[in-house]
Order: sequence, then structure tokens, then C-alpha cells
Amino acid sequence: MSFNLDLASAKDKSLSKLLLSAAKPFLAPYGEVLALEIKSGERSVRVDVLPLGESEPIRVELAGYGLATDETGRGWLTFQSLTTSREWLTRIADKALADRRIKLPSATPMAMLQAML
Repeated sequence: MSFNLDLASAKDKSLSKLLLSAAKPFLAPYGEVLALEIKSGERSVRVDVLPLGESEPIRVELAGYGLATDETGRGWLTFQSLTTSREWLTRIADKALADRRIKLPSATPMAMLQAML
């Protein structure tokens, strides 16, 4: 059992590093991505971002994540809930992302991600 947990943890750490390198340029117009952590067993993602012009980072947590492809082949990150370290931002996200999905960049390797997540 311990071996499986260690293997899952190593996979999550590797995947977190890979997605951190992809998230940095994607979110660069809005701020600096400081950390990204995936817990595949919990289906959760945590991202810490320092928004432009701010002195304190914001934490964003997605629970119950998944990946989907629409009829055009476009990739989406889906989730059951989104919370942030700022109540006002969580409220905005609830309204702006009412369909509980985020469009992924067109160059996202969906098949690879789906196999890894």
C-alpha cells in the first residue's frame, strides 16, 4: 500500500511541475504563478498566484476536476467547486464560471493530459 501511495505522490509532483510550467505563460498577463499542486486521488488542484500590482498572493482551489472535449475538439478543465482565498473573488468566479468549466489553450495536449490525470 505504501508503495502505491509513494508512486501516486511522485506522479502528482511530476504532473504539478509540468502543469506549473504550462500555467506560468498562460497566466502571465494577470500575475505570477507561484505554486501549483495536483492531488489526483482527491481530484483537486491548488494554484497560488501573485496578481499584478498586488503584494499578497491569492490561492485558487478546484475540487472535483476533470477534462472534457467539446464537439469542436476544444479542451476544457471542468470542476465541481472553485474557492479562492478572497471571498469576493470566489463570488465573482461563481457567477463568471457558472457552467463550472475553463477553456484550455488550443495547443493543450488533451489525450496526454487525460491519460495522466
